[in-house]
Amino acid sequence: MKSFDSTSEINKIRQQITEQCRQAGSRETGIYRLSVPTGGGKTLASLNFALHHALETGKRRIIYVIPYLSITSQTVATFRNMLGLDADSNIVLEHYSTAGLQNSGNTGSIGTSEEEDVKERQRKLASERWDNPIIVTTMVEFLETVMSARGTKLRKFHNMANSVIIFDEIQSLPLNIINPFNEVVSFLSTILDSTILLCSATQPLLERTARKNLRLSDEPDLIDNTDGYEEKLKRTRIIASQESKSCEELANIIYEQALRNGNCLSIVNTKSEARKMYQCLQELNADGQFELIHLSTAMCGKHRADQLARIKVLTDPHDSKPVICVSTQLIEAGVDLSFACVVRAMAGLDSIMQAAGRCNRNGESKEIKDVYVYPLQGEERFKDYLPEIHRGKKLTLQIMGEHPDADLLSTGMLNEFYGMLLQSEDRDGGNSLLDGPLWKKENAGKTIYELLAYNESQRKQFENNTMGERYNPFFAQAFKTVGNEYRVIPKITHNVVVPYGNAMELLDMLGHGELREKIAILRRLQEYTVSLFDYEYKILNEKHAISIASEDFDICVLNGDYYKGEYGVVTETDMSLLMI
Repeated sequence: MKSFDSTSEINKIRQQITEQCRQAGSRETGIYRLSVPTGGGKTLASLNFALHHALETGKRRIIYVIPYLSITSQTVATFRNMLGLDADSNIVLEHYSTAGLQNSGNTGSIGTSEEEDVKERQRKLASERWDNPIIVTTMVEFLETVMSARGTKLRKFHNMANSVIIFDEIQSLPLNIINPFNEVVSFLSTILDSTILLCSATQPLLERTARKNLRLSDEPDLIDNTDGYEEKLKRTRIIASQESKSCEELANIIYEQALRNGNCLSIVNTKSEARKMYQCLQELNADGQFELIHLSTAMCGKHRADQLARIKVLTDPHDSKPVICVSTQLIEAGVDLSFACVVRAMAGLDSIMQAAGRCNRNGESKEIKDVYVYPLQGEERFKDYLPEIHRGKKLTLQIMGEHPDADLLSTGMLNEFYGMLLQSEDRDGGNSLLDGPLWKKENAGKTIYELLAYNESQRKQFENNTMGERYNPFFAQAFKTVGNEYRVIPKITHNVVVPYGNAMELLDMLGHGELREKIAILRRLQEYTVSLFDYEYKILNEKHAISIASEDFDICVLNGDYYKGEYGVVTETDMSLLMI
């Protein structure tokens, strides 16, 4: 297995961390944490632990769970490179939710399973069963599998037993599923003999909920002396202000810092803010001196990958070019990029720390580099549909007020932030946000935790319906209700293929050829799709900007006038109307 080039000081530290993780592989089955500062080489270190632990304890496979679909291919490529595997090797399986393409189509009208070749059937079975030695999947796929009542989803659950399951960037776990998640991984470890590894540079305190239901090992941390590594890997400092800035004012700050440092990364909280910030920088004529790059989930995966590859070239320390990138928080986790300066809109302290990890990441500068943080005006309107961002921002401002001289990058401040975050929404005895509240009107007040535990509300309803007769069976879990209702992203989304790169050519090919060829095309089309929220879909549909590309597979395609090279999907063809 490949390791780090140990010529630089940072790579020497990364190698030390990896070696500690390798040695920790001899520990017994349990739930562990890997807390490493950003840029500390978590991916290689966690895989080293998993491989040696699997060898020592006889685990059957390694399941690697990542937070964002946008970094699955990058992670798979990293694993193949580390292990010296070629692209056709079936050692590593990349699997994630394909909602809207393969799953929604009526494949039966085109052909039968007999027409599929052996390789395709094996791939489909592997995705359903997870019986490959290494699985790379997303948190969405993991959570919607363990909460599902559908056989096609649950078919792979038994293969989570006797495995090593790594959760990368565990701080990205949604707040509203923490207690059910704790129960699931504790069950996987204590009953199904799997080892769980929770990885993060900003480790959340999942064990400190009121239910205290995460069964960590007695000595849960793989790395000793994390404070020592924190100091050695310190490459940035936070300069945070409580003074709110308009988009125009923040754009000026970004431009000034880019001029001073040669490049700059700006991270904001929403797609509309990213678009507006980009336009404000254009009005400053920043694009006359810098290449301006925009990144958000309004772009399809291939578009984002191309933008990230372009940034990688422009920020190469051996031949850097002037660049300003404006991004949403998708750039904060699992993206190996390094800028000379970062400007972040105010957010939760965990997000700010992740943003700092994109600055001077590899120690390109021996000087400590600055990460500037400002509240952005006008964000109050987002608090109802982006409550976690609003809550995190509010708590960070509170910490800044109470500790004006504190180092916001310290573990102590992060622990205080998580303690306040959990306390603000956690209530002992149920009905906590952390228990996973259900949103449909008929299930108002019920939570996933309660429905999958004793299910008191449904037992009482049975008594009411039967004039006082008690529900005697021991089990009363509402698996079907939870399976039908739970979605990691509760808002309705619609997947559309966008006219970027080879997308239109692939759509044309979809009308010809054998079924196996069409299924291969569907997989390729996934990187050219964008998920639209319900309101976005309705606006575009009313403008006749969405049409059916394939009735056989229920695939929609976006009109090219509504997909811009700079922004991705837009709801207006006149860009001046998007300056909101």
